[in-house]
Amino acid sequence: MFPNAQSLTEIAEDESASLVSRLVDAIVDGVMAGRYAPGQRLIAADLAEEYGVSRAPVREALHMLAGEGVVELIANRGARIRTLSVKERVDFLEFTEAICALGVRLATGRSSDPEVRGAIERAYLAIEDGWSRRHARDFVDGLYRYHIELNRISGNGFVDFFYRRPYIRFYTTMLADLAPASHWDQYISNYRLIHETILAGDGHSAVVIFTSHIRWVVRNMRRDFLQA
Repeated sequence: MFPNAQSLTEIAEDESASLVSRLVDAIVDGVMAGRYAPGQRLIAADLAEEYGVSRAPVREALHMLAGEGVVELIANRGARIRTLSVKERVDFLEFTEAICALGVRLATGRSSDPEVRGAIERAYLAIEDGWSRRHARDFVDGLYRYHIELNRISGNGFVDFFYRRPYIRFYTTMLADLAPASHWDQYISNYRLIHETILAGDGHSAVVIFTSHIRWVVRNMRRDFLQA
């Protein structure tokens, strides 16, 4: 049997929503990869050509990204990637402390499972790689993906969902201008200890060490960038 008209409509809507979602992810990934920079204009026609789609889903994706705080819509001129103040980025880091601390605690409680342990160890490798190359953007991206994995492992759907939101990815990428800054060695030392404590299965200590680290980072940012 052929699907009825309503079914065809629903299929078309699902495909359209999926395409828009993929465009949202692609644009945020472009920011994370450095292809799009803060303040850069995004023109629907150019994006449509770049991604091989029509302008309609691109415009919808840009409106979704505006709602997420990733882009600003400019009347008759398309959109541009938001430029964030230092304070906005510091405030964001304080906000995500709570989400990530919960992910750390819950994931630590599952770290005795060999498969979970292996997933955590694999996710951590990107952090060490970014640190060894002193590449701030890759280092911060490694930290983000490490917590993505911890939040997935946590089993808490809300933690996992919110940390995957486009604005979280965007704001996290913007932290690379502020961290690790001149604190590379202490930063990796802190994260090695966080990682080791998670694998040891000590949830309380892992959360204490993680939150202490974030507050240390915030103090550095305030001193190095807000009081400069």
